[in-house]
Amino acid sequence: MKWHIVADTSCDLFDLVDPADNVDFAAIPFTIRIGDKEYIDDEHISVEEMLTANENHSEVAQTACPAPQDWIPYCEVPGPVLIFTISSALSGSYNSACTARTMILEEDPEKQIAVIDTKATGAESVIIIRKACELIQAGLPFEKIVPALEDTAARTHTIFALASYHNLIKNGRVSRLIGFIAGHLGFWGIGAGSDEGEIVIRGKARGVKSMVRFLVEEIKKTGVAGRMIYINHCQNPEAAGELKKQLSAVFPSVAVNILPTRGLDSFYAERHGLIVGF
Repeated sequence: MKWHIVADTSCDLFDLVDPADNVDFAAIPFTIRIGDKEYIDDEHISVEEMLTANENHSEVAQTACPAPQDWIPYCEVPGPVLIFTISSALSGSYNSACTARTMILEEDPEKQIAVIDTKATGAESVIIIRKACELIQAGLPFEKIVPALEDTAARTHTIFALASYHNLIKNGRVSRLIGFIAGHLGFWGIGAGSDEGEIVIRGKARGVKSMVRFLVEEIKKTGVAGRMIYINHCQNPEAAGELKKQLSAVFPSVAVNILPTRGLDSFYAERHGLIVGF
């Protein structure tokens, strides 16, 4: 039996890590509109071009989540379908996927489709998707995998460090004061995802070393939920590497992995930003 894992591109994956033969993967793209230019978050997007365009654009840019009809072809395939979306508190992607699921079930009530609200974006989503692969490979049935994934989503965490809050300010996610501190005085803004999947500001740090120390201390206080940490970076492999080094020293039994952000998370994390799932 073939399992199908489907996510929106907030997961930052292009393919599964160590995929099994009985599991396939697809990522449904967000779109990003900056002025009169639309960027589709697929394998052809130029993140550098998109970032530069946004940095030079003073008006509010817009993102659009996949529509229900974008999910439907991936729900119709034979076999169980597990869908993972960005936090429902940040986007309509979850509701869109649920609508597609409802439409399919009206035609085929026995079809196994689950939509998981990761209550996160980026790195934390990767952890939840990897958990899904582990459970499938362990031979668990659909009825046990879905609640286990919902439990994983509830126990894992996201923390991030942004050098710029340009987009979050323009989209009303954080105050202009936080953005001024982060963007104009050389400070990093440190934030986290709440249990409800919303953005909560934790503090600020000046310089990369202080930012890395802050993140490590916050992760130590919260605790690592599983056996892995993911660090997603927007064009900042150096800081991601330093953070990995420090986290590996503190959590020697935990695998620390680094991934670059795709288009959507690059748009919100902005240049040099880090998103950590743990």
